[in-house]
Amino acid sequence: MLNYGYAILESEIRKAINKVGLDYSIGFLHEINQSRTPFVYDIQELFRWLIDISVIQLLEEKKIKKSDFMITENYHTRLGEDVAKMLIGKINSNFNARYNYKNDKQYSYHVILLDNIQQLANFIVDKKKELDFVIPKMNLNKNDNLELREKILNMTPDERRKLGINKSTLWHIKRNLSEDRPSKIYEKFF
Repeated sequence: MLNYGYAILESEIRKAINKVGLDYSIGFLHEINQSRTPFVYDIQELFRWLIDISVIQLLEEKKIKKSDFMITENYHTRLGEDVAKMLIGKINSNFNARYNYKNDKQYSYHVILLDNIQQLANFIVDKKKELDFVIPKMNLNKNDNLELREKILNMTPDERRKLGINKSTLWHIKRNLSEDRPSKIYEKFF
């Protein structure tokens, strides 16, 4: 899943580099080699965490089974079509999330990626004297863990009553957790 996600990220970075007009065969961190794209790998390091988080989020949802993967004749593991679609959806969701960037305006990571590469291009051609890559942190807003999530999703009416949790409150929280939406987890659940 990580390799598939990194390939998607590599594609997004190639597009951004092409839009700006830089040569991706000249890298700063990775070895320069005409048959490779070291500049793409350099920029990829700045955004790789987005893929890691997307894979972790998908695994936490527990919608993936062993049968969703295929083993080829050469014993390579491949993603099934449904898992690939879920992963692409999760990556797109995280890449399109908006965060405060310049002048406290909201931008997606697609725009932030392109802007940082444009700033580098301006620095290279001396249009800018300083270079400062700015990549806002993602807000994960997770106040639960997998065990707590399972406990809440499997909570019986008797357990709910013993903890003093309102029926509609539990229904709301269960619905949000099952749809992977943020939900406030009250102290009673711990």
